[in-house]
Amino acid sequence: MQSYLAAKRTVDDRALNRRVLERFSDELAGVDDPARVVEFGFGVGTMIERLAEWGRLPERTSYRAIDRDPENVAAARARVPDRLEPTEYRIVDDHDSGWAATREDVETAELDRVETADFGERTDGRSIALTLEVGDALSPETIASGDATAGNDACAEAVVAAAFLDVVDLERALESIAAALEPGGLLYAPITFDGATGFAPSHPLDDRIERLYHRHMDEIRDAGASTTGRQLLASLPANGFEMLAAGGSDWIVRPRSADEGSGYPATERTFLQTILETIDEALAAYPADVLDPADRRAWLSTRRRQLEESELSFVAHHVDVLARLENN
Repeated sequence: MQSYLAAKRTVDDRALNRRVLERFSDELAGVDDPARVVEFGFGVGTMIERLAEWGRLPERTSYRAIDRDPENVAAARARVPDRLEPTEYRIVDDHDSGWAATREDVETAELDRVETADFGERTDGRSIALTLEVGDALSPETIASGDATAGNDACAEAVVAAAFLDVVDLERALESIAAALEPGGLLYAPITFDGATGFAPSHPLDDRIERLYHRHMDEIRDAGASTTGRQLLASLPANGFEMLAAGGSDWIVRPRSADEGSGYPATERTFLQTILETIDEALAAYPADVLDPADRRAWLSTRRRQLEESELSFVAHHVDVLARLENN
């Protein structure tokens, strides 16, 4: 999973709706210093890397990163400092490592939080006080513990939830996000899946495969939905949020053209391999009278061959949204 999360960095980079991102950055620039940001489902840290590299964070930012998978947090702890080193931001705290993180036994324990640095007078220019933590971002206990992590009250000026809301219970997630935000706080939810998965070249089973894959998201998988992106447009106002911006953010992965080189950009072959595995695992949940296993294997074999020969392209539709928690 960590290799997939890292591999999709370049895919997300292309997909992100720049208009929604710019509005988020502009809104965040107007909050008190330092800006307090919480990310739900931090993964291996690609969003904070991107925001720092692209100069989208305020000069001083307190960034609390939560993920329920200890292996994700361990991977982020290993990679984020190196990725941020070339940016105009510095990671600051009271630890010798120069950044706040979970304790050393990250891979095996349920982790306690650690205090983020007080900025004080120790840094000049742009800086990020970063805390990584293993936890369930949708748990009230996790959100309520923010004062122990960030050195202030639990409310943040912004919550980032990238590629997150479509794999959790949406209403529960919006309640947790509202609890994490101060009145007037921002929700930035990019790369929210919205009901389209396609491959090229076409295959006779494509429509059926897509339909069953989305049905798995809606009816079989523990949480999430195949149309969360569009659902957000109604659910946010119903849950006390004002919509500020929304736009498409489609994943498009294709082989390089002849003048671009060969194969796929960066590690996007790994990304596509994981997408195919994920679809196959979902389809395997159906009995033979719904989908013949031989048909599933034949479709997958064709797609894997096309991927190996750098012939496979992939498109998935997403929605990026930015909303503000209304003052009640």
